[in-house]
Amino acid sequence: MKVKQKKVYEELAVEWQYQMIKLLKSTLAKHKIKENTAKEICGDFAFDLAMLQDQGNIKNNKKEYRPVICFEKNKKQLIYLSDKDCQLHEYAFGNTDEAFEE
Repeated sequence: MKVKQKKVYEELAVEWQYQMIKLLKSTLAKHKIKENTAKEICGDFAFDLAMLQDQGNIKNNKKEYRPVICFEKNKKQLIYLSDKDCQLHEYAFGNTDEAFEE
């Protein structure tokens, strides 16, 4: 398996975040959450999740790990992995605004 750290990662991560926000927006609408409240929830959740991915750690069996998103290209065992320059939390509220403009 090849693992690459490329600038394309940031594009993919931002699109992944946008799609996640759209899913959350749809779920909140299904449960009849008012749009203003739903937008606040989506923005806050997207930001907090991105902060966990960008700067957080999780513990398992007394060891710490940083969660990351990776992307596989065409099931060819080419994986795009985060580089340290990508700060997904910087896109959270912009992606939320875009999702709610549709």
